[in-house]
Amino acid sequence: MRSLGFFLRETYNGIRRHSTGSLVTFLQVFISLFFLGLCLIFIINVNHFVDSFLNNLEMGAFLAADHTYEQAVELMDTIEKFPGVRAVTYISKEEAFSVMQERTTMDISDLVRSNPLPASLKITVTSPRAASELAESVALLEGVEDVRYGEAQLQTLLPIFYGLELISFFWVIFTAAATMLTIVNTIRLAILARKKEIRIMQLVGATSWFIRLPFMIEGLIYGLGGAALAVALVGLSYNVLLKGIAARNIYNPWVINLDLMVGNLAIILFVLGSLIGVIASLIAVGKHLESDVYRPPHVPEGATAW
Repeated sequence: MRSLGFFLRETYNGIRRHSTGSLVTFLQVFISLFFLGLCLIFIINVNHFVDSFLNNLEMGAFLAADHTYEQAVELMDTIEKFPGVRAVTYISKEEAFSVMQERTTMDISDLVRSNPLPASLKITVTSPRAASELAESVALLEGVEDVRYGEAQLQTLLPIFYGLELISFFWVIFTAAATMLTIVNTIRLAILARKKEIRIMQLVGATSWFIRLPFMIEGLIYGLGGAALAVALVGLSYNVLLKGIAARNIYNPWVINLDLMVGNLAIILFVLGSLIGVIASLIAVGKHLESDVYRPPHVPEGATAW
């Protein structure tokens, strides 16, 4: 505990001595992680969108109003034998209305006098390539009034989403590298300001890791502090985005909810912020300790350093 107190005091003194540089570094780390968080929001939502549509592509076969449940069961048995079908589920009028209510941001039961939704069959497809031919076959069955699925729109949007996702990935790499470089430069300034102290510590026998640890804690503080503020502001921004989507389109099942998104972002940004801060500190301190200025003097055998 005594050593921990010493390291914390050394870290605090180091930050206080170059407070302006520390503040600039903290702000730059925060800005970098904030934009990193925005990119991650886009990437996570795109992956969620693609998984929902592509990996579990579903189509709805809407049944005629006079079609009974027994007839629907017979249709299910027939459709399950079609190639490319993974599963078939019956959705009653009441279940369809309940699902619609859960995925909207207002109570729609007051807006309609009766349930306008038909019963349907939810068909899960094994591959998007089989969707078109399967939809044509299902549409020809007796009792099926319409078949709908989003494969056509998806094929148009996927290249755009994948392109934007690739750009976001490289932007994440760029911002992480820029953040690390910023911390490296700040730690270097701190080392230059304390070069006499470091020299004395080496002469009295302090190990390299004993010297490194206060700077590692300093880098960790930059990373965690910037990540905390970034998570808070990214969460607020995402909440505003969700409210904007809800105001313009009450049906939004393909956007991840706020709590889940903020939880994922908090884990990712805190881990990245910590790693960037510690690794940047190790790089900065390592380069200075390896230089001739900071190397312990060579003491001949039998002689003393004094």
